[in-house]
Amino acid sequence: MNWRVFLMSLIRRGNLNSIYKRNLEIQYKGNEDTIRHEMRENAMKIFQFHVQNNFQYRNFLDEKGFDYHDLTHVVWENVPIMTKEDLRKYYPEIKSEIYNYTSTGGSTNVPFRYPASKDSALAMWPNHWIMHRMCGLKPYDKMLMLMGYDNAKKSIVKKIYHRLSNFYTFSSFDMTERQMTEMYELIVNKKIKFIYGYSSSINQFLRFLKTKDIYLHLKGIFTTSENRINSNYFLAKKYCNCELFDQYGAHDGDVFTFECREHAGLHILHEMSTVEIINNEIILTAVKNKAFPFIRYKVGDIALGERLITEKCKCGRTLFRIEGVSGRNTYFVKDIDGKEVSVLWFTYAFDDDVNILQYQVIEDDGCLKINVITDVYDEIQVEKLFRPFILSKIKRPVEFVLNKDIYKLPNAKVPLFYMVKK
Repeated sequence: MNWRVFLMSLIRRGNLNSIYKRNLEIQYKGNEDTIRHEMRENAMKIFQFHVQNNFQYRNFLDEKGFDYHDLTHVVWENVPIMTKEDLRKYYPEIKSEIYNYTSTGGSTNVPFRYPASKDSALAMWPNHWIMHRMCGLKPYDKMLMLMGYDNAKKSIVKKIYHRLSNFYTFSSFDMTERQMTEMYELIVNKKIKFIYGYSSSINQFLRFLKTKDIYLHLKGIFTTSENRINSNYFLAKKYCNCELFDQYGAHDGDVFTFECREHAGLHILHEMSTVEIINNEIILTAVKNKAFPFIRYKVGDIALGERLITEKCKCGRTLFRIEGVSGRNTYFVKDIDGKEVSVLWFTYAFDDDVNILQYQVIEDDGCLKINVITDVYDEIQVEKLFRPFILSKIKRPVEFVLNKDIYKLPNAKVPLFYMVKK
């Protein structure tokens, strides 16, 4: 255990190293049957705990007409699914179990504040260390972070925490040439080994390196919080001499998933969260959070694929996988006949084209626009390459625009789709 892990364990009143070691162990243990059984058993235990100790959760179940009085005969698939609106309405916290409060990232522009118990709260960075280890990184190695906050506005406590954690943080709001030059110089001068941040911000930084013809030597890049941008993989290898790995997590639900070097789905650390896919929606049960019942919780994200991948990965890990995350459950547009069409249809055309650096679908006053970021194609080429595919699915008019500003949410995340409000 290095001194940073030891010190942060003292500060946070928990053994972070033991959580990390346990994560290392479970990656290659078990098989499809034992993992499935473990996920179900963990979910049932936290459900029973909240039924027995959380009267607000019982109120929710009562209103749904669910009979929970004989816990030995509960059928898991019949347990009511919860939404964020349900949790806001009942707010079923257990005060005696609260370790800290946190909030969602606010992808819907309405962040949700909720409590976590100790086991839930402590696992976040030990989970990340599993992903970092693939690149030969150790806990609390120097990391440049690109996230949705401003360094200047951080509290003293947050600044101390970041210093102890070896985090060098930059804001995703301010991806100017000046800031990206500072990032590059910091990486070189401080010998930073890896970058972690929003997919879109990392994309901007990689494009900056490409434009300036600058090359770095990193051990890894990790993207999170947004739809993955496929051009990042190519740009990372060429301009940073490293692999890029996508990561999906939702602390409300305690899910943590990560790509391995096979890039064949996102491995699930199932000891923290039991994951289900129902009608392509990701349903989470936070099995360690005794302070708040994220039980069969509809987090709002859509999975690629209709089921979990349960087969052993070529990397040797037995962990179940999500094929990928395609976006929020709000990523739909209406065609002229009223039929809803997933915005994903617009993006399938771009996924394998390394000349498309980023894209975003916009609805503005009844018009659908696709903003394509490219330094290779002109408008005529984009029209010729992609319009026939798009119009094979949707009837309403679609306009392509090139290299316009990408819209960001108030938390600096970039949505795949947004509607301009008048």
